[in-house]
Amino acid sequence: MRSLRREPALLLALLAVIVLVLLFVVYPQVQVGVAPGFSGYLSFLEGGTWRIPLQNSLKVTALSTTTAVLLGFVYAYAMVYSQMRWKAFFNLIGILPLLSPPFVVAASYLLLFGNRGIITYGVFGQSPNPYGITGIWGVQTIAFFPFAYQLIADVLSRSDARMEQAARNLGASPWRVFWTVTLPLSRPGLAAAILTTAIYVLEDFGNPQLLGGLVTVLPTQAYSLISGFGDYTSAAAVCTILLLLALGLYVAKIRLDGGRSFVTISGRASSMPRPPVPAALSWACFVGCLALAGLILLVYGTLLVSALTFAFPYNLRLTIEHFQYVATGSNGDALRNTLFFSAAAAAISAVFALFAGWLVQRGEWPGRRLLDFLLIMPAAIPGIFFGIGYLTAFNQPWLDWVDRSWLIVLALVFWNIPVGYQAAAAGLRQIDRSIEEAATSLGASKLRGFWDVVRPMLGGSLRVGFVTTFVRAVTTLSLVIFLFTPPTTVATIRIYQLVNDLDWGGAAAFTVADISLAIVALVVFAFLARGRLVLGAARA
Repeated sequence: MRSLRREPALLLALLAVIVLVLLFVVYPQVQVGVAPGFSGYLSFLEGGTWRIPLQNSLKVTALSTTTAVLLGFVYAYAMVYSQMRWKAFFNLIGILPLLSPPFVVAASYLLLFGNRGIITYGVFGQSPNPYGITGIWGVQTIAFFPFAYQLIADVLSRSDARMEQAARNLGASPWRVFWTVTLPLSRPGLAAAILTTAIYVLEDFGNPQLLGGLVTVLPTQAYSLISGFGDYTSAAAVCTILLLLALGLYVAKIRLDGGRSFVTISGRASSMPRPPVPAALSWACFVGCLALAGLILLVYGTLLVSALTFAFPYNLRLTIEHFQYVATGSNGDALRNTLFFSAAAAAISAVFALFAGWLVQRGEWPGRRLLDFLLIMPAAIPGIFFGIGYLTAFNQPWLDWVDRSWLIVLALVFWNIPVGYQAAAAGLRQIDRSIEEAATSLGASKLRGFWDVVRPMLGGSLRVGFVTTFVRAVTTLSLVIFLFTPPTTVATIRIYQLVNDLDWGGAAAFTVADISLAIVALVVFAFLARGRLVLGAARA
């Protein structure tokens, strides 16, 4: 607190962060929450139209989360424990769904397994109904299993192999070691994977919208209330129910992260290798991963072939017309908007999150715990709720002079703040305060110490915030679907429109272009990060 009195610039910076968070995180969400009013909520709840969508949301979340986490655990165990080949290939395929809009899987699903699907009708001569709970369940499993895989693999890879080796040395079979040692030690990652995946599944809009048919879930009900009836009051009430569910899952995740300890490493990590798994198990892991990777490649391969042929699967003549269509006119503008909005949001969000993380984690001022909560709160807010919040709060006549593209950028910035903020907080915990104190003792201000000393040491956190925000901005649909106008259309909106118009070739070409943006961003930043490390080593 004394440093704030001594440095007016630091106090002004802190006040600016607080004002921005209140204006662009708290205010829009409060607007949605209070929009229906007490009588509006009472009337909506008495009407009961929310009951079936709520039941469907809970059912789909339970089913999809169970299968996605199960696949994620098998995939992670195979990557960490087995001696199977092609691990680099499987890892690359395992993260591919993270780089594309989730609803893209639904579009491929219809081509492959629809009532005239390539596999269901072309191979087996069947015409099943691809819509409903079953279709949503299958697609969400593939779309969201990478989240579970990444979390579980991280925990499994950091567990100490000495406990498993000790159990094997005492005569335990590989199966008993798995049940009594490996599985209990993976509980934190498993529980975090369940809750994180459940949040993503619950909030998903694109897949249920494309595959729901007569089945409505909470996000699609909110969308239909606004797009079909202009009923913002009921939509806000639906979104509030959705938010309460998501917040409940997120609070459970936070309590889990700060709860029971499963620490198995103290001091320097052991270099002891993991006990070998039976060869038959490694082969089973290989077969399982190959089957899942094959399904993912089938999904994205179908998109690529659709983009390069006239009318897949009826006319397989090669063409680049779909990509020419993507690059011209308003379609080209949509891709340029995507690149501009995503890059601007990623740059602003990464820098803002880093600075806010430093103010909160290094500050000693009243109310910083509340600001800490507000900075991580958007992680639990569904994209459709966040978008409606901005629509309600800032779609006002007196703001008509503001370029609407910046409303999308600001929504992307503050919806993605938790990623960079948590990365910055983790990085700051590894930096001794004495380093900053040395700078201030030599006469530097707190802000100068942050910029000259701390910021260069948090380059990794800055890159994590930038890349993650960029990829999420490129692939999001639910956040922008209420905010775009014809001049500010982005790639995911065009893909969604083309899929609804049954223009598979155009949708596939747009999807390939959209995924390519995300991949190029990852490659460029991986190259820059490696270049920085090389330059640093050369200087040393």
